[in-house]
Amino acid sequence: MPINRVGRESDPIERPVEDREMRVRLEIERGGPCRLDRIEGDVIGIDVRLSDEACNVDAVVRDPAADDVSTQYFENLLCKHCPGKVFKEHGCLPRYREINEGSFVVETYVADTEAVADLVADIRSICANVSLRSIVSTDRSEFKEDCSVDLSALTTKQRKAVYHAKEMGYYDPDSDVALGELAERIGISTSALSQRLRRAEGNVLRQLSVECSCWDDVGCARPDEE
Repeated sequence: MPINRVGRESDPIERPVEDREMRVRLEIERGGPCRLDRIEGDVIGIDVRLSDEACNVDAVVRDPAADDVSTQYFENLLCKHCPGKVFKEHGCLPRYREINEGSFVVETYVADTEAVADLVADIRSICANVSLRSIVSTDRSEFKEDCSVDLSALTTKQRKAVYHAKEMGYYDPDSDVALGELAERIGISTSALSQRLRRAEGNVLRQLSVECSCWDDVGCARPDEE
């Protein structure tokens, strides 16, 4: 019987390769205590590996008193509210980019927006809160630079409006979804929704740099090129 990469006897792992077209950052408010809370010093970085029952962590810790940085290892039973196990269930690798008091900022790669929605929903079911910080295309076939959008710049009401608009296909080129229909779904007036979407779109567009090369082919010359 073959041995797989985690040392267990099993059938050969021959799953198909899946394209991950999006890189997302999530801010996750934990649903309970974590072993990291008991570490003395400031945790400035972690590398986590999960098994079915335990998490193995390398924690980079700064001692403010001694102005010293060290790496500490620990193994802990997997908590019921650990967001890492949700990433594992979805076949995603969590990269912990920020460790704050009671929350993490985690980056991972997913196949599409539906995968993002499913991942967020499952994390939200065991954690206090989760919000989408940014989402970036990983497609390098046409552009060499990232145009990333920080969704934390949108208010909660704006994110809700954009979410439902996207879910209902409001932004699709061949969409027949009326603004009034979308407003009724959210439970606000058409004029209020129009204003909310306009402000959300403005918050997104203001983040896009006109210096990025992704504008080169849209036929808009920069001032120094006219």
